[in-house]
Amino acid sequence: MSKSSDQKPLSGAAARRRPELAKWLSGLVILALLMASWPARADDPEDLYQRMYILIQQADSLDASGQSGPALAKYREAQSVLRHLKEENPKWNTDAVGYRSNYLAGRIAALAAKAAKPATGGPTGGSQEAQPDAKPSSAVSALQARVLEAGAEPRKVLRLHPQAGDKQTLSLTMKISTDIQAAGMPGQTMKLPAIKMTMDTTVKSVSAEGDILYDMTMGNAEVAGEADANPQIAQLLKSAFSGFKGLSGSGTTSDRGFGKGTEMKTPAGADPQLRQVVDQVRESFGQLSVPLPEEAVGPGARWEVKMAVKAQGMTIDQTSVYQLVSIEGDRVTVKGTVEQRASNQKIQNPAMPGLTFDLTKMAGKGSGDMVFDLTRFLPGEGTSTFTSETVMGMNAGGQKTTLTTKTTQNVRIEGK
Repeated sequence: MSKSSDQKPLSGAAARRRPELAKWLSGLVILALLMASWPARADDPEDLYQRMYILIQQADSLDASGQSGPALAKYREAQSVLRHLKEENPKWNTDAVGYRSNYLAGRIAALAAKAAKPATGGPTGGSQEAQPDAKPSSAVSALQARVLEAGAEPRKVLRLHPQAGDKQTLSLTMKISTDIQAAGMPGQTMKLPAIKMTMDTTVKSVSAEGDILYDMTMGNAEVAGEADANPQIAQLLKSAFSGFKGLSGSGTTSDRGFGKGTEMKTPAGADPQLRQVVDQVRESFGQLSVPLPEEAVGPGARWEVKMAVKAQGMTIDQTSVYQLVSIEGDRVTVKGTVEQRASNQKIQNPAMPGLTFDLTKMAGKGSGDMVFDLTRFLPGEGTSTFTSETVMGMNAGGQKTTLTTKTTQNVRIEGK
């Protein structure tokens, strides 16, 4: 892409920001590639809340399997994270935080009493054991898969039902190309080399409610040496993914495929680029499953899921529509479409605190297909294509300019 004739070069302080802008554009490529939100700060309340929620899920699973001691330790760890969240962000989502605080206090008191004194025939009237065992909720649990068409008979209620101990290896291959145009700079068309990531997962437990608690370990992250790919971007990606192999984490998803949070462990002293990649993969991993409707459906059924997602510092409204192609025993084939739109908003970029961005346009759409087995919690195979356009106003050294990014990405998933 050549520089347009009506563009004027930046001058003064704006010109001196060109290296920073070029660096930020490279970061944009990684963000778009991983299809995830801008990484949360260590003390971001949403990040702390998610960490606390995963700990509660783990504790609930341990408690349900009769492991009271380990469950009590997890509840106390979750309480510590929640206490830190309240101290750092006292006004953040007080209703949800209050509910979690009460829930944790009740479970800790009940299990502590149980550990201190063996049961002698049932709880007393004042015992915490007499209270109903509230099930933690989350923002994800509020999502709904609204059925548009029920499909043909016979219909079936679709639920994931893996068994504890089940193992699965997932491979993701991604290809992406990006056109970037900024006033005062030559336009850039960047074709990235294909990236292939693998991860091994193990189902740790399945709760009575169907929540699936899993562990995962990252395998190789390979950057293909394609001749027509930008070598500088290839090197940037190789650097970003160095140290990726062997990283581990855990998470929870419902039996309807709604992710309830994923946590990954990053080594102390890890390179900032690796931390960024890990955080983005963590966010993306919980969105791999197809969200399933509550009702029974048959071939031809269609359902819609609306949600707000965060990507590249933006809050985006996303609408996905899925269609059930076929059901063969536990083997399900689904195809779907997705549309994303974002309203005008300011974008905060931690990498460039000296610049401000005003989103004026964001629109994206895509389609894909997925084949999965209801006895596994991750898909068996699938492909997707997504295109998007983002237009942002940027204030560089007191001079306003416009940044336009057009991206096309293709993803293939293979599970075994």
